[in-house]
Amino acid sequence: MFGIVTAHLSKVSEEEKARYHAVYCGLCRALKERYGQASRAVLTYDLTFYILLANSLHEPPEERGEEHCVTHPVRKMPYARSTWTDYAADLAVALAYHKCLDDVRDEGAPRARAAAALLSGAYAKARARIPAQCAAIERSMAEIARIEAAGAAGSSPDAAAAMPDSAPSLAPAFASGPAPDSAPDSAPGLAPAFAPDAAAAAFGALLGELFAHGQGTWADPMRTLGDELGRFIYLMDAAVDYADDARTGSYNPLVLLGMPPENMKTLLSVLIGNAAATFEKLPLVQDIHLMRSVMYAGVWQKFNETYGGEGTSEGADTTEGASAAAAASTAASAAASAGMRAHEDAAEKEHHD
Repeated sequence: MFGIVTAHLSKVSEEEKARYHAVYCGLCRALKERYGQASRAVLTYDLTFYILLANSLHEPPEERGEEHCVTHPVRKMPYARSTWTDYAADLAVALAYHKCLDDVRDEGAPRARAAAALLSGAYAKARARIPAQCAAIERSMAEIARIEAAGAAGSSPDAAAAMPDSAPSLAPAFASGPAPDSAPDSAPGLAPAFAPDAAAAAFGALLGELFAHGQGTWADPMRTLGDELGRFIYLMDAAVDYADDARTGSYNPLVLLGMPPENMKTLLSVLIGNAAATFEKLPLVQDIHLMRSVMYAGVWQKFNETYGGEGTSEGADTTEGASAAAAASTAASAAASAGMRAHEDAAEKEHHD
């Protein structure tokens, strides 16, 4: 999740930049107060978006002020903090701890092992504060690890059969076309039942549950938004890590499919379009333009750094343009689904023939 759901600061005003940094500094302050100075190492702009979103929906009272900190010892920095900031701080610790465990499992990196040990005490506190969410994170990360292990092993029929149901396979619709130079020529041993989006679906379900917590009337749309955003985040991370994972042999569903960048962009556009359509249905007023800079431009920054180009939605600076972009992406999603069904039908016919 880390480093993807961020604002595109070139597309916002100076006032909005100040607001964004104040909410970010509020999260940093909450981490220090709840988990100690060292916990500030897990600070992320991604959860700043969640705070803005929850604040806009519920408009809670905010504590505002200025203070010195380790990063800014000379000049006092403005901060803004609400009840959602504290929840985001708890999530930041829990997600960072499990990210370290995931890195240990994938690479056995001593650095990740040391970070996990350093965060273990903070995670114990987070688990006492948000036990249901931490239990969900533990279950989901274990499930994702199992899916990734099965995929890395070639997804034998037995392993694939044990996987949970998910959205239609991405392989038929997006695997065509020349693969990048770093991609394998094929995916030997890949079983027909392989579901390259299974781990993305599991991460989406987790983020949906975390987003829905405490949302009252808005629990269902927030769960949907979290689910759709989580699927996008998982596969955007896979797209950005494509070359490294192809070189090291680490599990990556896009590498297993040999997916070229143009197809990655199509797939990711569909996924973020689904999330944007849900986002636009929420009754958001406060910080709406700032949040749109995340949804329509910021989420593409890492992809553009990796592959070049502008993966933004034109017209996202206005309500009309944002809504039009969401509608267009929803239409693209329908077309992609139709393409999936056509490919699946053809594959089934070929199998029977």
